[in-house]
Amino acid sequence: MFDQLRDLLFTPVCLGCAAIGQHVCTRCLTGISPITSDELCGLERVTAASAYGGWLRDALIDYKNGSRRRAYGLAQVVHRLMLTIEEPERLTFVPMPSSPAKIAQRGFDTICLLLQEAMKIHPRPQGWVNPALQLTREVADQVGLSAAERQQNVDRSMTVTQEMTGTVLLLDDVITTGATMCEAARVLRLAGANKVFGISLCGSSKWG
Repeated sequence: MFDQLRDLLFTPVCLGCAAIGQHVCTRCLTGISPITSDELCGLERVTAASAYGGWLRDALIDYKNGSRRRAYGLAQVVHRLMLTIEEPERLTFVPMPSSPAKIAQRGFDTICLLLQEAMKIHPRPQGWVNPALQLTREVADQVGLSAAERQQNVDRSMTVTQEMTGTVLLLDDVITTGATMCEAARVLRLAGANKVFGISLCGSSKWG
């Protein structure tokens, strides 16, 4: 009901082509070319919706700069990735943690909001959102760091707040070298996760 009222008050505009009526039109959504890797440490498979570029990158930058309305279209991309994970059991969807400073600056938790909105879309993925990852220390901005520096930057930077079981689907916004996602997968497995899959909106050339 709330979503219908929101769309009546604020007419949806496609993130990709600006067509009126949908947050992401079918043409733009199906035109995305995912990239996949099964070589990141601790992860069964990682899939990014697209290389870092085009309308998806532009929408993501706007979103991370505080444009909350971008969440509804980006969540459709996340939902499409969720449905590619073919596991017999229900999944635990875990957002990559954001720092309290970034959440306060934006007014919302970007990754967690994307998961929550994606779970509202039909057909609903089989599982639940569990923000079990937590930062244990401040991490420097990864932009401009080498692969080795990124790994050192995120090493021992996260913990899991509760015991995990079964299969976990981990969401981040961008994968560059995969260092952050590998560290998250490491602590999720230590907490009891049997399998960890990763998805993201964009992946850079350094990873894909």
